[in-house]
Order: sequence, then C-alpha cells, then structure tokens
Amino acid sequence: MDRVLVVGAGVFGVTAALELRRRRHAVRLVDPGPLPHPLAASTDISKVVRLEYGADEVYTELAERAIEGWERWNRDFGARLYHRTGLLFLRRSPPAPGTIEEASFEVLSRRGHRPERVDAAAVRARFPAWNADQYRYGTFSQTGGFVESGKVVARLLEEARRSGVELREGVSFGELLSFGMVSTDGERFEADQVVFAGGAWTPHALPWLAPYLISTAHPVFHLAPPDPAAFSPERFPVFCAEIQSTGYYGFPVHPTSGVVKIGRHAPGRPMHPESADRFVTAEEIEHLRAFLAETFPGLQNAAIVATRICLYCDSLDGHFWIARDPERPRLVVAAGDSGHGFKFAPVLGALIADVVEGKRDPIQERFRWRPGIRPARSEEAARAQVS
Repeated sequence: MDRVLVVGAGVFGVTAALELRRRRHAVRLVDPGPLPHPLAASTDISKVVRLEYGADEVYTELAERAIEGWERWNRDFGARLYHRTGLLFLRRSPPAPGTIEEASFEVLSRRGHRPERVDAAAVRARFPAWNADQYRYGTFSQTGGFVESGKVVARLLEEARRSGVELREGVSFGELLSFGMVSTDGERFEADQVVFAGGAWTPHALPWLAPYLISTAHPVFHLAPPDPAAFSPERFPVFCAEIQSTGYYGFPVHPTSGVVKIGRHAPGRPMHPESADRFVTAEEIEHLRAFLAETFPGLQNAAIVATRICLYCDSLDGHFWIARDPERPRLVVAAGDSGHGFKFAPVLGALIADVVEGKRDPIQERFRWRPGIRPARSEEAARAQVS
C-alpha cells in the first residue's frame, strides 16, 4: 500500500484520510490548525443536506447515497449530528419549467421521494413565520435537513486518529516536491502520493490552478429570534427562498446555540482566505434586512448576534475538482466544493480514494481535470446568479 500525504483537514481531507486508511494505506494528515480550522468553510454550526439538484440526476443520486451515509453516521457515532427537518423551497412566482423547484419536484417524484406542492394556504397553516402574501408557491420534501458541520468535522478527526491516521497540526503547506511536500517551516514530508484538500486555499497554494479555481466570500448571519418557538424545525424547516434569484437559504433554531442561521449562495466576492477584508459588509447586512422584511416579518428586527464569511473554493462550472494532476502524477487535487460540498461528506472519501487508487467510476467524468472548461456561469442548480 502507498504512503499517502493528505494536505488539509477539512471535510474533503478528513474523509479522504479515513477512507484511504480503511483501505490500508499509510496516511498522514497535515493542517495548520487548530482543528477544526476556524477559517475553514466546514467549521460552522450547520450545513444544508438536500436532494434537490434540479434536473441533475447525477447529483441527486449522489445525494441519496450521502443521506444514507448521514443516517448511518448518526447510528455509528451514537450522536444526532444530521437533523432530518425536511426541505422547503418557496417562490414568489409560479415555478416555471427549468426552475430548480419544478425540475427537482419532477426528479424526486420519479425517484420515489414523494415531495409535496405547497401554496399560500399551506404556508400560512404549516410555516407561519413566512410571509405567505409574498411566498405563495413551492415544494416541501420530507428528505433532507442539516448537519452540525463543525461537530461533524471534529468527530471525523477523532475517527481518523482512532483508525491509525497520523494527524499533524501546526503544519502549513510550503511547496510541492517530487517526493511529497515541504512545510513553511522547512519540514519535509515524504509520500508516494499527495492529496491536496486545501479548500479555499487551493488556488493560492497551487497557483497553476488559479485560472480554474477561485476562492469567493459569502455572508452568513446568526440571528436571535424574538420568538424562538416560531422557528422550531417543525414549523420552520431548512429552506431555500427563491434561491436562484435571491441566493438566500437558512435553518431552524439551532439545537444548542438557539440562533437562526441564514446565508447567501450567490456569486460572492473573490477573496483570499486570510484577507484582512474577511468580514460581512454593511451593504450585505442592509441586503439581508430587506430580505427579512419581505420574507420573515418575525426576524425583520432580530438582533444579529454573529456574522462570518464562508469561503467557497469555486470551480468555473460549479462541479467538484477531484482528479489527478496530469503534469504532476503523484498529486491528486480534491477541491472545488463550490459551496455545496459538505452535504456529500459520507461519499466524498470514497470518490477521492478511488482517484488515488486509479479506480474508475463514471461519476469521475463530472469531477475530472478540466482546465479547458470555461462556462459562462455555474451549472449548480441552486446558485443564484445575482450579486
């Protein structure tokens, strides 16, 4: 078996390390730390888990497998880290053919998931925190919800240590070498193969990927609801609010922090992960307040108790980049989360390990090394195209 060096202990890196160790490779996982890394996109209180990917059945099938994995992890870990609240997609206008709501409804129905259509009367009766005068059309699926992402990464790191992965904190990537890497402190790490899973740091650490992978900043808000009961999971499931137009998504009251988290899945701002400008702007707060006034009257004046910037590692087409570098045959890059990677944590490790071992899977074509692909915009169905 190979000696594999995994660089980066976010969700791509730790799941890869776990799966490679399960396959009996000698695995060393390095990260600057502390772990979970406070600047990593995965280090937050929650991430969405959903099946809805419009007409894209490849991602839908992958999401089905991932949700089975989340349920299994809940059982295996003896902890409820995945919360199945269901997924509510609401719109202000009827869902036309080709919208994520309509295409997802058709795909999920065909695959046996039984999503429901909801109208203004259903919104008033079942989801009263919403402004049903504005959001009158949508769908609800019992499948999906959220995971407590920071806790998930911490638990996976424990599992990695327990499985025999050599985990080293305090190691910052310096330079890729033919035999492995050297850290910024000059320490050499030898390996037969390197998996670079540096998230938003990827295009900065591996500059030849800068034309194809971009780190972008997206605002996240934690709100203190005046009436927490109105935002309980039964009345306020994980949502997407006409997401292809607004970009807004969010969560019910968090089980431990008591906040309502709302984020924006839009083009974002190009940003280095360690930029001094890594903060939510006044303009972004103003935009959120306008959204809340129209959408959730009960949150219009809610205190913002915390904000953060979620850094995506965007590929140009919105698909993951999990592939061997053709010019550096010992290097596998596992990046390009494009803001929708965490939900696939239970299947990511196997996808990455298959590339490391040279095993073929049809889905790899979607995530291949593809510097020539330059679409006009992201192909990820939920991504808003307005800034």
